[in-house]
Amino acid sequence: MINMTQKNYIKHLYENEEKSLREIAKITDLSFQTVQKYAYMDDWNEDHLPNVDPNNYPVLKDYISTINQWLEDDMRQPRKQRHTVTRIHNRLKKEHQFEGSYSSIKKYVRKKKFLMKQSTDGFLPLAQNMAHAQIDFGTFKYVDAQGLDKIAYALTITFPYSNKGFTQVFKGQNQECLLEGMKCIFNYIGGVPIRLKADNMTTAVAKVLTGGKRELSDGFSRFMLHYRFIAEFCNLASGNEKGNVENKVGYSRRNFFVPVPVIEDFEIFNKNLWDLCEEDGDRTHYKHNRLINDLFKEEQAKLLVLPPHEYHVFRYETARVNNYGYIAVDNNKYGVSPELIGQKVQVKIFFDSLEIYFEHSLLKIYGRSYHRGEEVTDWKQYVSLLCKKPGAVEHTRFFNQLPILWQAHLKSTEGTARKSSLMLLMEIVSADDTDICDDVLTLAASYGRTDTESLRQCYYTLSKRSINPEPLKLSVQTPKLNYIPNLSSYDNLTGGELHV
Repeated sequence: MINMTQKNYIKHLYENEEKSLREIAKITDLSFQTVQKYAYMDDWNEDHLPNVDPNNYPVLKDYISTINQWLEDDMRQPRKQRHTVTRIHNRLKKEHQFEGSYSSIKKYVRKKKFLMKQSTDGFLPLAQNMAHAQIDFGTFKYVDAQGLDKIAYALTITFPYSNKGFTQVFKGQNQECLLEGMKCIFNYIGGVPIRLKADNMTTAVAKVLTGGKRELSDGFSRFMLHYRFIAEFCNLASGNEKGNVENKVGYSRRNFFVPVPVIEDFEIFNKNLWDLCEEDGDRTHYKHNRLINDLFKEEQAKLLVLPPHEYHVFRYETARVNNYGYIAVDNNKYGVSPELIGQKVQVKIFFDSLEIYFEHSLLKIYGRSYHRGEEVTDWKQYVSLLCKKPGAVEHTRFFNQLPILWQAHLKSTEGTARKSSLMLLMEIVSADDTDICDDVLTLAASYGRTDTESLRQCYYTLSKRSINPEPLKLSVQTPKLNYIPNLSSYDNLTGGELHV
């Protein structure tokens, strides 16, 4: 608590020496907020907040509601695009024919901003304020394209004021899924909640510190700064503090995932979820006796505006290629290239895919696996190595990934014939024609042929490739001959010149 002498000194530096707030904070060794409070203070009655009653500003009285609206709307905008006092003054003169002075606006705006900040700092966690949201993951069962039972995760964001909720589903609940889900929901609703409350999920909170503070993960911190929302986290073992989203997670599971859904494509399923969320909003709010969707429209006007630049959700990892040509990511192995054994590669990890780079060149893109201990490979990467070791073909872990007919063909060959077939297969792979691999064998079989040269001709036929030799390039220019042949001897042999 500072004394009156310090307060007087702050006011003197600000009013008489015209120091900036930051300069005063440095001189007095006080916080910026403290300096701002006493530098701007005009009413020195004890425990008295700045008065912004329109009746105390006769010149501004008819314009205060407009100024308030601009200042409140500014809270949704990036700081660099908020109204300055000068901008407010110019707009009032141009748009509302204001004839008052700049100083009268400056005095009011200072006090109004101070009160708005006090109101923000005094936010009560249990209050259902507009444009404040809660977030949580929930689990549910689904059936995949192969008819197998699987577990997935539904990310839900709710707005307690309107009871509006939005849900998107993912195969995991890692940081990439969390941030991608938030990004999708923000884009769909056209804005960002001012405050977002969550439990202490490890994808956002790296460590809970003494005194209730949180050390956030780098990825979540960057995302939060990009979208400018304030993150709040529940006390430990106090999930009830975000009871609205807890209830909505259960409600969504009962209404969106019963009966157990079949999900063949998560992207398509998520698009359908938007429609379910909108239909659910046509219910009457349990307390306000109005439609949830109507209440949420009011909240949308209070949301922070979306940032001008898209946020790309991914993280980088460096991985070393093991002796089998694999790298490890999240307890799974991904095939890279046998030629890179022992080398380090960079992995760009998205929620649904991996991009693998070596020396800034893209090597391979894989779908991200959400199993444990799975080996994800692409047989095409190993064909060149198999050409050197043709006898190992049937014993590789990726043999069953080869085209079905080629598996049978390679099993039926050995020695030089197998190596020749593998060389042809490598040629097909290099030309990116793997979609016609089996067609080559089918066409050759229709002619009763299985030798490699016949297979190659069938491949050229199907791929419409023509092998034409390059013209011979001579080292010297061939001279042109002006020669007119004499054919009279041929005429004599045929009975004389032909006359028509």
